[in-house]
Order: sequence, then C-alpha cells, then structure tokens
Amino acid sequence: MSLDQLTDEEKHVLLTLSYVDLPNNQRLEGKSLEQIWQTAKYNFDEKDDTYHTLNDFITSRNFENSNLKGVTLVGYENFNPNEMNNSQGKSDSGFVGYAFKDSEDNSVAMFRGSESMGNFGHLKTDWSSNLEAGVGIPIQQQNEANAFYRNYMGDLDGERLVLGHSKGGNLASHVFVENLDDNVKSYVINAAPLYWWDLSDRQKEALKGDRNEFIVFKLDPVSQLGYVPYVDRTVGTKPRDSIFQVFNPFYTHGLAAVGGFDHNGNFSRSEKGANWSRDGINYLTAGLVFGASMTNPVLLKKASIYVQNVTPYIMAAAAKGLARTANYLRDESIKLVARLQQMNQALKSRLNSFFDDVAKKAAGLVAGLAGLMSAGSASAAYVEPVISVDIGRLKYYADRLQNLKRRTSHLNEMIDSLYWEAGILGLTHVLRADLSTSFDHRITQSISYLNNTANLLQRNERYLAQQAHSVRT
Repeated sequence: MSLDQLTDEEKHVLLTLSYVDLPNNQRLEGKSLEQIWQTAKYNFDEKDDTYHTLNDFITSRNFENSNLKGVTLVGYENFNPNEMNNSQGKSDSGFVGYAFKDSEDNSVAMFRGSESMGNFGHLKTDWSSNLEAGVGIPIQQQNEANAFYRNYMGDLDGERLVLGHSKGGNLASHVFVENLDDNVKSYVINAAPLYWWDLSDRQKEALKGDRNEFIVFKLDPVSQLGYVPYVDRTVGTKPRDSIFQVFNPFYTHGLAAVGGFDHNGNFSRSEKGANWSRDGINYLTAGLVFGASMTNPVLLKKASIYVQNVTPYIMAAAAKGLARTANYLRDESIKLVARLQQMNQALKSRLNSFFDDVAKKAAGLVAGLAGLMSAGSASAAYVEPVISVDIGRLKYYADRLQNLKRRTSHLNEMIDSLYWEAGILGLTHVLRADLSTSFDHRITQSISYLNNTANLLQRNERYLAQQAHSVRT
C-alpha cells in the first residue's frame, strides 16, 4: 500500500495525529505509526476523541491492509512555547509539523492547527498570527512550514502531499502554492483560507485545480474567514448530543465532528462543492476580511515586512558591486510601498535614503572584510618551523562558538521582530542592529573548521603513533 493512495479516513487519522505531542528526549525518526502511537498514547485520557480516533484505527484489523501500515516518520518539529519544544531554542512560534514516508519514497507532511486559547503561550503565538495571516500579513509559521517541507520532503522522489486542519490548513495551502513546480498536492479540512488578493493568477488556478482538495464540514465558521471559491466537498457532521455542543458555534470545526466513513474509507456523508447558502455567507465574510486588510495599521505592517524582506537582496546586490540591480530593487520597492501606504514626499525621501544607506553599508562592510583577509594572507607568509596544537582547546573553542551561535540566532530573531514594531520610520535604527549580526553564518563555518581540524589532527596523531610503534618493533 502507498501514501499516494490515502483514503479520507486515513488522511483524517493523520490530521488527528498532528495534534499529538511527541517526546523530545528520544529519537523518533524511522519509527512506524504504531510505534509513534505506543509512545504517545499514555498522555491521553481514554475518553478523549483523539485517543478514540487513533487507537481504534491503529489497533483495528483493517489497519494491517491500510496505506498507513509500514510508513515511517522522517521529520517532527515542535516549536510550541512549552516543555515539548524540540527546537533547541531556535523558535517558539507555535509551529508543529510531522513528515512520513513509505517504501517507495512517497511522502506526506501534516501541520497542526491552532491550540487552546486558555494557554497564554498559544494565545500569543497561534491566535495573534491567525489574525495576521487572515488579512494577508506573512507569518513566521508559514515560513517554518515551507522550510519543514523542503527539509524533510525536498529530496524524496515519490508523490508529495501536504495536510492541514484549521490553521494547519492555512500552512499546508501556503506550502502548496509556494511549491507548485514540485507537483505537490494539498488536502485540507476546515482550513483558515489564504489571503486571496495577494495570490498570483497561477496560484489561484492551482487552488481551484485537481491537485488541491479543500474540504469543509457543514456550518464550519473558520473556513469562511476569507474568499474561498474552490470548496471541493462539504461533509456532514455527527448530531450534537449535548447542550454544550448545541450552543458551541465551533462544534463543526473540530475533526471529531466528522459524520463517519464508509467501508472504503470515504466520507459517508458528503456532497460536491459548496451549497448556495455557504457561498452567500462567504461573499459577506470575504468582504469584511478584505475591508480589514485595507486599514492603515495592516497596510503599514505589510509595508514594513516587505522592506524587511527586500533589504537582504539590496545588500547582496550592493556587496557584489551590482549597483544597477540594487537601484532597481530600491526603486521598485518604493513604488510598491507607496501603493500599500499613502506616502508623503518626506517619507518617500526617508525610505529612499534608508535603501541607499543599506547599499553603502553592505558594500563598505564587504570591502573592509576583503582588506582584513588580504592583510591576513600577507602576514601569513612567515611559517613557524614547529606548530603546537592543543586539540582539547580546539574542541573547547568550538563549544564556545556553538553557544555563541545559539545566542546570536536568538538575538537575530529578536531583531527581526523589531521590524514589525518599528514601522518604516524606525527601520534605520533596526538595520544598524541587524547588520551587526548579519554575518553569523561565519560562526557556523568556524565551528566546522575547528571540529574538522581537531578530528584530522587526532587521526594523524593516531597514524603517527602506529607508525612509531611499528618502527620500534
């Protein structure tokens, strides 16, 4: 059986699994779905819907012949702001992703949706970014989902599928439209929609095409929060059997509300497309979302993020001496920002000066580094007759640099977040701080150099010791 033939029920099981935390103190890669569940199931109450969905499927006789039998985990990242985080301090954005593959290198990635609003950490990460993504502001979790896809599925040759529910559906849709050339497919349930008005024509057509399945449960509210002219199926839900469910508007949003599956694993109650009432409501909610996205605070934030994203490209062009390219990027950026926000002449002049300052500093920094390198090569002409190396110290300095790298990475993230808060008028000050940490990749190179040198010297020492021993004997 194969991951490129998953049924609705099997996809539903994987999406349910995406809400399960896995331990961060043991190696998980290479484990089967059964082994993953055996590791994680003891964290659940047996009355929990998630426990029932997963345990009933994995322990059933049908599992032996399912497409999920024999698949193995190839990637798991948990960036939640709690003790389950496995990023070693790299991120606490709230992103969680899983990747599995089968024996034919077909692969599937699942992205977790938003978690409980009762937890302040999730409220700060998931729910604040939900609002931003809804009005078209790029969010960190979307970038992390795309990086996850490339890291764990980019080198696999088989079919590729991304899955998501709720906010996880937004992440899966983002990965889908950003990697159309990979022939990746997408399947989402009750997804928070992408911001339609920033998509290219090709991306819009892809969302309407056969490679993308946008599934909604009847009366689901979250999938209405944006313009969605591409609903593929509307699925019936279980009857509400408690007063809480009757008055809970989000009952139909949860995966546990599904109305069931037939003996082939297809939804037992579904109809093609969206009904007329859903389409009518969608026009109304889409209009409200679009109106919110055109307010000044949102436009200012979009402009600031765009400037933040284009700045490294201007820096790179200037550093390589490509003045015409740097100027073109600067001019086009100012035009775009002017369309996003009403700009007076003073603000336009200040933004123009900011980009010029970026280019000059980048070019000057590269020139300074080149001077240091040439000076260093000249001073290296004299060769010591004897080189004394303390291998233990090499390892010690590598560890110190590793610690510095972690702190620099955290500092970079903090500086990046300031772009969001500074606005266009404060970008110059943030840039000064950003430039001072923009060459932290050299730390990684230095760590690698020290470790490789230490290992090489150790091997040579062992070889020379063996040769000396053979000479004596």
